[in-house]
Amino acid sequence: MTDTTVAPRGFLRRPEPKAIGHSGRGEQIVAGELHLGGITLTGDFFAADPPPTVAAELHGFGWLDDLAAVGSPKARAIAQDHVLRWLRKYRVPHGDRVEWLPEVAGRRVLRWIFHAGMVLPGLDRDGAGPYFRALDLHLNHLRGSWYDAVDGIDRLEALAGLAIGAMYLRDRQPVATPALIALAEEADAMGVDTLAESRAPETLLEAMALLVWAQEVATEIGLDAPPELAAIISQIAPILRALRHADGGLPSFHGGGRGAAGRLDRCLRASDGAALPSHGLAMGYARMARSRTTLILDAAAPPGGPAAVRAHASTLGFELTVQRQPLIINCGPGDGFGPLWAKASRATACHSALCLAGLSSSRLNPNRQEGEPDTLTERPDLVWAGDCDALGNLTAPDCGPAHSPEPAHLLSGHDGWLASHGLTHLRELWLQPDGMSLRGEDSLAALDASAQARLNQILPEAGLAFDIRFHLHPDIQARMHGPEAHLTLPNGEEWRLSHDGVGAARLEASCLLDRALAAPRPSQQVVISAALQGRAIQIGWTLARSGVR
Repeated sequence: MTDTTVAPRGFLRRPEPKAIGHSGRGEQIVAGELHLGGITLTGDFFAADPPPTVAAELHGFGWLDDLAAVGSPKARAIAQDHVLRWLRKYRVPHGDRVEWLPEVAGRRVLRWIFHAGMVLPGLDRDGAGPYFRALDLHLNHLRGSWYDAVDGIDRLEALAGLAIGAMYLRDRQPVATPALIALAEEADAMGVDTLAESRAPETLLEAMALLVWAQEVATEIGLDAPPELAAIISQIAPILRALRHADGGLPSFHGGGRGAAGRLDRCLRASDGAALPSHGLAMGYARMARSRTTLILDAAAPPGGPAAVRAHASTLGFELTVQRQPLIINCGPGDGFGPLWAKASRATACHSALCLAGLSSSRLNPNRQEGEPDTLTERPDLVWAGDCDALGNLTAPDCGPAHSPEPAHLLSGHDGWLASHGLTHLRELWLQPDGMSLRGEDSLAALDASAQARLNQILPEAGLAFDIRFHLHPDIQARMHGPEAHLTLPNGEEWRLSHDGVGAARLEASCLLDRALAAPRPSQQVVISAALQGRAIQIGWTLARSGVR
């Protein structure tokens, strides 16, 4: 039996980087600045005392992915320098500190191993000794603490770090098989529902990536992966296929971003079974696809429970991608730019949705005590999406294949303003077979006597103002031409956003919030404004390529 009291003698086989980040962020780190959670770190990154969420990112070393994307000698030297700094400063595990939380320790093991090609060059056996001893120390720590991590991606990170670390390190294979089995069993016990409960597509992708990486490493070293591992990967794949935009990215909802470049396609290739998207709602999202145009709409209430901390008031908001160009977007997750951006990005106004009088469709807890997280405590009770059958009954959303000769149709609604204003919001969409024209109708209505009585109590004399917002990707150039917005794509293609004249359209400033950026990226949005005067109002609009009706 292998003696685990002796430090491992290197790697069983040379690790390859499985996670590559954003070269722009990597260049910033090379220039001496690491941007995390609205804080800029310089010099010795570990000399700072950032808030716990930022500290978790810092000590998880996910930013090594960005340095790997640069790949220059200077980037490799900086990676090595900061890993060695960490090794000198944090020699003994402290379970009550952020840097030793099991999910953070697991994440750190993965990055240190995946990017060993940046950390080890130039180090002799004595110089590399602290690195391998630290990895072994991490494995022992994770063996005794992984079950303290919360169900979901946190626990998977801890177990994946333990399993992959043990598989790669020479002399630690006796630890590898039990860890791999624990990872598979825990993922299987959680099931897709638990892994997807945050409703952030990027979080589900990160969970799938951990499982795929473990499966790949097991294959590389000739170890049989438990069948549960392949099974849960195959269950996740159709969901993410349904959420994949035409350009290969994910929609930015509920604190998630578009996903690391290429990671989604790599994970999907690793799954067994037919390469088909799931039917109906995927994670609570409805998909419309025609030709090479995709639309993803948030067709469920924001998540509750622990996931509510990052939930957004995005109900019935949508994103539209034409070929490989995002056109209509949400602003994205703001937590990478500090608490003010994190809170602002959660409002309905930061999504391509209808916003009533500046009031989000879900509201943050107004009675939150200092120190408590901002959670959504008021959310729609009823959200629906689908199509209507011959009798007028709503059916599950199924817009058919992208090559269908028929338009894709979706009817959706929510009652997020029923209690406060007596109003229900309906959004109906038609995407033409060539993908070059999207027609929409947004309605606000008090549907019964009780709702009308509530509306009468609060309806201002001038009417109840509302906005329909279409946030544009920063690559889109926009200008108003009379009542229409003319949109120019980077390839020169012209699109127009027109409406039926019930409201008035204008351009406003917007921004893209992407964790791969050092700062919010300025963009524009088209806003159609109107006021509800009676019991109901409907606004029709069309987004189409110029020359297409």
